[in-house]
Amino acid sequence: MVEEKPALSLPQALWQKYSTIEDDLPRLSSSKIFIAANAPGKTASGTLRLPPVLAVHNFGITCGGEEGEVSRLCSQVTELDITQNCISQWQEVFKIMQQIPHLTFLNLCNNPLGCDIPAELDIPSCPQLRHLVLNSTQVPWKTVYNILEQTPNVEELHLSMNNYSSVDQPPRPFPNIKILHFNGNNLQSWAEVCKLGKTFPNLVSLVMHEVPLKDIEAPMEQLQQSFLCLQKLNISNTGVGSWESLEKFNSLQQLKDVRMLGVPLLDDIVDEKLRRKMVIARMPHIVRLNGSSVSEEEREDAERAFLRHFLDSEVKPERYHALVGVHGVLDPLVDIDLTPQTTAHVKVKFEGEDREQVKVMDLNIQQTLKEFKKSLKDWVGLPPNKIRVIHVDTGINFDGHVCYQEELKYNKTLYAYHIKDGDEILIWARPPSLPSSPSKKNPPKSASAPADKFQAKKELKM
Repeated sequence: MVEEKPALSLPQALWQKYSTIEDDLPRLSSSKIFIAANAPGKTASGTLRLPPVLAVHNFGITCGGEEGEVSRLCSQVTELDITQNCISQWQEVFKIMQQIPHLTFLNLCNNPLGCDIPAELDIPSCPQLRHLVLNSTQVPWKTVYNILEQTPNVEELHLSMNNYSSVDQPPRPFPNIKILHFNGNNLQSWAEVCKLGKTFPNLVSLVMHEVPLKDIEAPMEQLQQSFLCLQKLNISNTGVGSWESLEKFNSLQQLKDVRMLGVPLLDDIVDEKLRRKMVIARMPHIVRLNGSSVSEEEREDAERAFLRHFLDSEVKPERYHALVGVHGVLDPLVDIDLTPQTTAHVKVKFEGEDREQVKVMDLNIQQTLKEFKKSLKDWVGLPPNKIRVIHVDTGINFDGHVCYQEELKYNKTLYAYHIKDGDEILIWARPPSLPSSPSKKNPPKSASAPADKFQAKKELKM
């Protein structure tokens, strides 16, 4: 059974968190710990010194405390995050707000604030507030608008996971809101999304991750008029399932940055690179997709891939004809077989002391040199360790001579020696090994004829 935390006021929670900082430091007998004079904690006089950015999560806070307590503690605080607490009355929120004169950021996430603001309650003006987070509070639309009336400089508003299935429009719009996070709500109609644009007409960024939206049923003109300033849009894990819906976003001339991962529209395209190309080709204005920049080179490659993708389709999308006007009608790409070669048609010549044999064969170039020598054993009558293999490239260089020849010494695959159709393979007998310590009176005999022949052949002009 989870033990319930005792109800605390914000000042009590601050004392509980910050007054014991020094007491919680480890006691080290051989070292000294330097603590800055302005570090958070209890001062010598018994007062509490707080940082300008406060995060007091899950302390069971239910109220703002006695009048003046927050003001004495938080006179220099600029950001307050009291996520996952138990504040349920707006009068307690307002009591806190009006006592922090420099507050620019307020996070009330996961506090049960689903009630309306009482009509008799005055909402304090908070013109310095810039960022307001009301995620998972179940706050009603009317309450949101009443708060925004008294916070005229809020630019970033978070209303995620509040179970909104529709948008109640206020008596007047709020042009100060530039960034709206609306993740995890229950909107299904783009007509309701357009109401967000009308309510916040200067929106630059709209994040709607995991909202069950389907294809855009709203007219393109309505979408355009609702989001005249929109530059960034996140519709990841929504239900957008048609290219026609996606192309409606092209009416938003300012839209440059789009995130759209996990949408049904892309399910049929397995290749991740092709997915990206198809989206880039369909959206001519974007310069950033799913967090990555779209360069001019990538755009051109994507548009050409799009044209070739629909080249043989009987029904071509409208975007195809627009791109033909840019790139022309493209030829299909040549289908090049990049499968590694497995055989080479070569002439194999054995040059022995008493005979010469020649045969033409399809040589398996995936076998190793050692395996090839073993296969020659019966034909040349020599064990593998007595066989030398010379590769002659029969190509002709610029001065009319054979390009090169090379003795194959290492047990690699014959493919690694670049043997190709038309080349020759010379098989020579390896000369006897020389004595390890030859006598001065009986110097070693010169190498056998084949060795001299190989030396002579190496002196061919290159």
